[in-house]
Amino acid sequence: MGSKKKVVSKLAKIASDEWIPTEESLAEIVKLLNDAKDDTETQEKLRNTDLKVLTNLLTTYRATCCDLDTSIFEILQSLEKYGTDMSDLQPLVFGEEARKNYENLRKMGLDLHVRITPDDAIKTFFDAATLWNTAKYHVRPLSSKLFVEHNCLALLFSCTSSTEVSVRTLAFASLQKFVNHIQELNTEIFAEKALILYLIRIFKHSFDSAVPRVSSIISHFFARVSKLMLNPSSVVYPQIMAFLCMKPIFDIQNVPEFYKLLFSSSPDHHNEEREWVLTLISEAMLEPIDYQVLQNRAGVKLLLSSFASVWLDRKSRALILRTLQNAVQMPSVAHDLFTREGLHMWITSLIQSGRFNRWEKNYLAQVFCSLLENERKYQRGEKGKEQACKAATAAARICSKKIMSVLETISKDPQFAGEQKKALVSMEKIEKAIGKKWKKKKKFNSAA
Repeated sequence: MGSKKKVVSKLAKIASDEWIPTEESLAEIVKLLNDAKDDTETQEKLRNTDLKVLTNLLTTYRATCCDLDTSIFEILQSLEKYGTDMSDLQPLVFGEEARKNYENLRKMGLDLHVRITPDDAIKTFFDAATLWNTAKYHVRPLSSKLFVEHNCLALLFSCTSSTEVSVRTLAFASLQKFVNHIQELNTEIFAEKALILYLIRIFKHSFDSAVPRVSSIISHFFARVSKLMLNPSSVVYPQIMAFLCMKPIFDIQNVPEFYKLLFSSSPDHHNEEREWVLTLISEAMLEPIDYQVLQNRAGVKLLLSSFASVWLDRKSRALILRTLQNAVQMPSVAHDLFTREGLHMWITSLIQSGRFNRWEKNYLAQVFCSLLENERKYQRGEKGKEQACKAATAAARICSKKIMSVLETISKDPQFAGEQKKALVSMEKIEKAIGKKWKKKKKFNSAA
């Protein structure tokens, strides 16, 4: 209650002819007004703010960036937001020269007072020297190229994958505002303007609904391409740009250029093109919808079959392992990988191979641990079935035994202490998962 009276009394003091503005007093009023944002009773009182309070604030205002002027601007903005009617003061003019205008308004009232014209406002109340200096030294408007370079456009694309409708709405609205902004550019030299416009338009035209939830694989693709457009020297630039220019309609249900980039036929840049698409998939494998987009092109089967191929280098194998690790963190995806893709058997066969180093074998074991635990949880849950549980338990035990033997060998090699520690952790997790119950939980009816 005290703060309500305080803000009203503080404003009332401004109406006095002896009022002397200070940064401290104005900053206090700003704080009190901000505190009143949820107080309807105080806001009701603020709607009837004395006209002289407003005119004294306006005549003190100089439209600079100093703390005093900033506080006055915030006070006027808050009062207007809370319902204070400023239409009687229009056109709003400020500075000491405006004092006589507002005094005449108070004396004569709205009916007799002659409002100043726009031309008079410019000639009388705006200092020509100040305006000229503002024009010369004012901060440049938003740089579109900088907006893209510093990942702001990429952030907007990625936000279209948010689970929150409000976030997606803001993202799509901001994309449209950015389109409007770069279409109105007159002075900034922005060579990639047409490409950026095309990229945003092809993205927005790919959806039927207004604010769809976009798969992270698709939104990340556009985010990465937005940066790529500023780097034509990149070895993957020609392939990606050719793809975009040849596709008037974008397929949002599949990984863009998955086959062409994974099985790149480029004699010089096949590794870079493959790594580009594998990096996209590994970073965007965040939710089941992303897994589904990958599976629409039998993506997991291709990744698993490619892993042991001689044409795949170590970096690409690491990206595939990262994709699998992200995928098995999702219970429903882990179950699909266990039952339909046989990921546990694939890991068992590879981990025993002499082709792969300790780091890769430990990574495979870590994927197996997450897969095992999530499959156990699935079998214990509502969807678990007795026969399927028996098969899953038997398969898990057989695979675990072979994987444990490989990890045991790594754990006994003190030459690689880091890998030794990883192996011991994985062994403990596997033993724990196998030792727990896998059968579906039984429901017990309470006594009537």
